[in-house]
Amino acid sequence: MTQPDCWSGERGPTATLLVPSYRRPDALLRCLDAICRGTRLPDQIVVVLHDTDEQSRSRLRQWLDNAEHAQLVDIAHVSAPGQAAATNAGLQLARGDVICFIDDDTRPTEQWLGRLLSHYGDPTVVGVGGRDIVHHGDTISAEPSSNVGRITWYGRMIGNHHQPGFDEPVEVDHLKGANMSFRREVLEGFDRNIIGAHLTDTDVSLTARRGGGRLIYDPHASVHHYPAPRATGFARQPGRDEEMYADAHDWAYVMCKHLAGPRRLAFLLFALAVGQDQRYGLLRMLARLPVEHGLAARRWLTAVRGLVGGCATLRRMNASHAGPPG
Repeated sequence: MTQPDCWSGERGPTATLLVPSYRRPDALLRCLDAICRGTRLPDQIVVVLHDTDEQSRSRLRQWLDNAEHAQLVDIAHVSAPGQAAATNAGLQLARGDVICFIDDDTRPTEQWLGRLLSHYGDPTVVGVGGRDIVHHGDTISAEPSSNVGRITWYGRMIGNHHQPGFDEPVEVDHLKGANMSFRREVLEGFDRNIIGAHLTDTDVSLTARRGGGRLIYDPHASVHHYPAPRATGFARQPGRDEEMYADAHDWAYVMCKHLAGPRRLAFLLFALAVGQDQRYGLLRMLARLPVEHGLAARRWLTAVRGLVGGCATLRRMNASHAGPPG
């Protein structure tokens, strides 16, 4: 797939960049500086700050006093906790034809936004994302893969958005929240039933594709990602019971929400029997038991509780949407 020459010299769609941030003012300002160095400036930047984050508000005000493109920035405030609440608050202010999402600990490359928007000349494309080049100090995390952004028919998730083993844009099943964009009309907001720090991007991607639209992954629409500590919630500690439970809960919730019939049944069998990553199924637990001992059993039990909890959350959501009988 080659990059389309979509706009025939026109500026193309208007673009809003949405940047939620919480108690990471240094990272946020570096991100904004990088955005403003782009060859294609956004039409709007919405920064979402929590009501209690006075330090970030103060630093952002100082930045705006001296920034060349301060007029592009709108500030959304949120009081509820969680990624979904912050993102939904930002979406209420977004005016662009295309809404672009990046993390505050990323720095987009100069051509990033132009590359994303170039694909929207194809009316079948509803979302576009790209590579997040993950830095860990002086090391870049990468084991190049030809398989990026896929979901198998039975619900196994394949990411690899940070390490593509190819250069050309490709069609994918889901995008990564650190670097993704969607047409405004396919965005229904972030689902607040997702309780963890992951899988909101998967849910939004699958929702956007529901009408038959296509998602494109362009490895040259890249951002540099410098993972920063989270000030609250899950602090990138996948061994914690709370995070393991949330990951399993959200995996079950999102997959069962979007997979139907035999695919949903196959997912549940796969999740319970095999599992994926830290979400241990029975066979994975048994394989890890000689090495991890009680930890393997704990991970398995936590994952099972999360899977059951995710299915229960989906049933409650469906029941509430169905309303009272008769």
